[in-house]
Amino acid sequence: MKKVLFALSLTLITAISFAQNFPAGMRNEITSIEQDDEQYTLFSYKDEDGTFGYYLGLGHVIPLLEIAKDDVAFASLSHQDETCIFLGSTVEEVYASLDGFLELLENAPGTTKEFPCRLSSGAERLGGSGTAACMVVKRFLQGKRLSFLFKSGNRTAQADLTKSGIKSLRWSMDIEQKLRPQK
Repeated sequence: MKKVLFALSLTLITAISFAQNFPAGMRNEITSIEQDDEQYTLFSYKDEDGTFGYYLGLGHVIPLLEIAKDDVAFASLSHQDETCIFLGSTVEEVYASLDGFLELLENAPGTTKEFPCRLSSGAERLGGSGTAACMVVKRFLQGKRLSFLFKSGNRTAQADLTKSGIKSLRWSMDIEQKLRPQK
């Protein structure tokens, strides 16, 4: 029994140590939420040169094929366009960026702003830098939201971020900080 407890505690210590010092070129996901066909992921990322940052992955999922039987999906094939908005290199900058999104939503529809971003190059890695254009829009019977336009390959993709989505991401960041406070 002592050997089992020792092995479990050693595994836990190793996992916690690995989570704190994750390797370069990998996403360390903090939280992920989905609304309609939109997926939002808050994660940290370390580049090969050692630079560290927090990003908000905005993805729009396009279902191409789904095989279902009795209202249960057996298999699906889909395509996801994703851009990753840079939120900052510290936790305080992340909070300031998320609060900035909420402040931007207070503006009139049609207000635009550009944000630095990086495109997802697949396999959980980030590609080159770019910009994502953001516009405050008001959808019929849905309220205001931030609509991000970005290049994905040879075409332009769009992902919308709602006020409830921003608040959910901020709340998840609060929980993350309580579980694993940054130094």
